[in-house]
Amino acid sequence: MPIGEVTITLDDVAALLLFLVVGAFHSFEQLNVDDVVDLLMELLEVSAGDARAETIRCNGSYVRLSWLRDMYELKIEACAWIIAA
Repeated sequence: MPIGEVTITLDDVAALLLFLVVGAFHSFEQLNVDDVVDLLMELLEVSAGDARAETIRCNGSYVRLSWLRDMYELKIEACAWIIAA
């Protein structure tokens, strides 16, 4: 969209597909930065330094979508299909 990143919400899905949404939403447990760095190293095969730098830039256990897209493109260029998937 020309205004930036937008996501579809559960309310949007319910309105479009006429699903009744009831019950409690799942609440995710906050990961600590060390666990996130370990996951990034294992699943995306990035270096500890790159993973740590990204979490520092995001002030916590987060990564930017643009960074994730860049990692995806690097893995595609390297023909690392399983990692990209």
